[in-house]
Amino acid sequence: MRWSVALVVALALGACAGTPNWSKKGVTDQAAVADLADCNSLAQASTRHAGDIQSDIMASRGHDWERSGTMDAHRAVFAAETGHQSDDVLKSCMMSKGYAPGD
Repeated sequence: MRWSVALVVALALGACAGTPNWSKKGVTDQAAVADLADCNSLAQASTRHAGDIQSDIMASRGHDWERSGTMDAHRAVFAAETGHQSDDVLKSCMMSKGYAPGD
């Protein structure tokens, strides 16, 4: 069971490592920072509802998962799901503002 927890955590961390820089011709650094902050805010708002649901699930099932030794795996899965959703919203937002993912 421990290897599956390690795999989930590794996948979640690997997804975070792939976050691109954003570029757009003719945009000042200040404007790019403001656009990125705007998109990050939108991404956080989009995952707030899922986070609330996950918190409710943890509150009701947490003791069972602690007893069965699967709490870490469930936390990792929730974090990965939320992270992927947030990344998708951020990418869509930045691209809609005319930015392209960089290296």
